[in-house]
Amino acid sequence: IEDRADLVDLCNDIAFANDFDGLRFEQGRIANADITDIDVLIALHACDTATDDAIAKGIKSEARAIIVAPCCHKQIRREMEKNDPENGLDALTRHGVFLERQAEMVTDALRASYLEKHGYAVKTAEFISDMHTPKNVLIMAQKTKNPRKAEIIQNEITALKTLFGVQKHYLEQALSG
Repeated sequence: IEDRADLVDLCNDIAFANDFDGLRFEQGRIANADITDIDVLIALHACDTATDDAIAKGIKSEARAIIVAPCCHKQIRREMEKNDPENGLDALTRHGVFLERQAEMVTDALRASYLEKHGYAVKTAEFISDMHTPKNVLIMAQKTKNPRKAEIIQNEITALKTLFGVQKHYLEQALSG
């Protein structure tokens, strides 16, 4: 699912030319997609909350694997700026580039925690050199039979949100809706 029609056409042409019969691309937004029964969800550079929409779709459909490479992290940055908590971390968040990096870390740490809370074992990695792009984090989640206790994970989520002044994470809303 891709918002840009020209990119959808290009990808479908490539899939057809290479006889990838089971692969198709559709124009639209992940938040509006009717996804109910999938085994694997992959979202590459879905901007800002589109990554959260993808994760929520994967969790709700009980996908066996969810793999995302997040892109922008604007929603949590705005929360951190607006609420400006007194947490002793001003040196880490006072300057724009440092705030941006902290927002990325907080956003993706919360994403990993929500995945764990919903029964996934999570691993993270850099999948391409940061010489090519600073957006190189890969979050890989696999449904597990031995999940961590949801209550413990929720306590970690609450503590992290409090520390950085995050009142809401978009993924929470996407999962509840």
